[in-house]
Amino acid sequence: MIRFGFGTLALIHEIFPNPFAPPRFDPAWRTADVVALARGIYDDRAFERMPILADALQEAGCDNADILAHCRDANQVHVRGCWALDLCLGLE
Repeated sequence: MIRFGFGTLALIHEIFPNPFAPPRFDPAWRTADVVALARGIYDDRAFERMPILADALQEAGCDNADILAHCRDANQVHVRGCWALDLCLGLE
């Protein structure tokens, strides 16, 4: 039996969205501000800015609760490969 620790499960949740309810991402949300902020987070590994990205997404019209909650989750450890960040950058 394979056992996963909390860290492993958190990393899986960070990299892969819910496979049973894939997030809907409207390309219109990929505004210049959203992309610039997402690129800065990715390049600088400045994942503490993820809640700011959520605000920018919301200003761009994003109403996807899963994406916004993932970006705002203070307990989520973010890494390069974060599914929400990749969606913002068009890397999905």
